[in-house]
Amino acid sequence: MWNMDDEVKIAIALDGKVSQLIGLYEKEKEKGLLYREKITELREQIKSMETEIEALKGANRGLKFATAFKSKGDAADAKKIIDELVREIETCVSLLNR
Repeated sequence: MWNMDDEVKIAIALDGKVSQLIGLYEKEKEKGLLYREKITELREQIKSMETEIEALKGANRGLKFATAFKSKGDAADAKKIIDELVREIETCVSLLNR
């Protein structure tokens, strides 16, 4: 049979467990906020790097173009680069016409 002392001990133990559980919840909640901030920071970094990659691709294309016309024997390379530029221009024009 239960007596009052047993009920008090159980209540105290439950109170301790609930307090411990609340503490763990708060820690995990803080971790979640930190992870969300880190994700946002990494997404911004990815966007920045994608922009930089596109700029570098453009610079590389320009260098290839200049190199192809600079050397005398690379007419095929020059034609290939011109064809790529024409396709890109046509794509841009078609997007503008939409």
